[in-house]
Amino acid sequence: MKKSAIFKICGILGILGCVGVVAGDVIGIAVHEKHDPVSNTISMLAIGKYGWIQDLGLDILALGFFALAAGLFTWKRKETKWIISLIILVLISADLVLIAEHNQYAGRPGEKIHRILVYILAGLFFLLNMLISSGLQPIKSYLKKFSLWIGGIWLVMAPLLPLIPDNLDGAYERLVCSLIVIWLSVVSYHLFKFSDS
Repeated sequence: MKKSAIFKICGILGILGCVGVVAGDVIGIAVHEKHDPVSNTISMLAIGKYGWIQDLGLDILALGFFALAAGLFTWKRKETKWIISLIILVLISADLVLIAEHNQYAGRPGEKIHRILVYILAGLFFLLNMLISSGLQPIKSYLKKFSLWIGGIWLVMAPLLPLIPDNLDGAYERLVCSLIVIWLSVVSYHLFKFSDS
């Protein structure tokens, strides 16, 4: 298979990962009668009859991160920092799957597992943006600054989540997590377009 075809496939899968997780959240909110997206966290959607919808959305997002790692690996396999960045992409993918499998514990016994996985995701995403930024520049020049900005905003906003009042938990968490979706969608789009160069 030509590299250009791999770039296209991986770029599309990355974008679909973003669409899937957003759709999972929106549909989950629509069918979960007691869920308030402003005060209830994303993880609370995984509790109950329709919890599988949120889990599926996270799994699709995980696939998107894995696909991006595969596409970027196909493009370039050198430089230690670059390889570490791609490993982090795979680790984020694995962490998202684990969150999907364990988020039924949110607000219940076993929540500690869920929290640890979320903290790991937070650390990995920040580290990813710091390490991969310069490596993305040849794909599209502004992606270096884009990743650094996303990482910086994440560093400021993510640690504040535990301090947010309970009645705003859900809205703030969704705002912070939108950074993950925005980053993946933008980089995946340019990986797709890079196949034309």
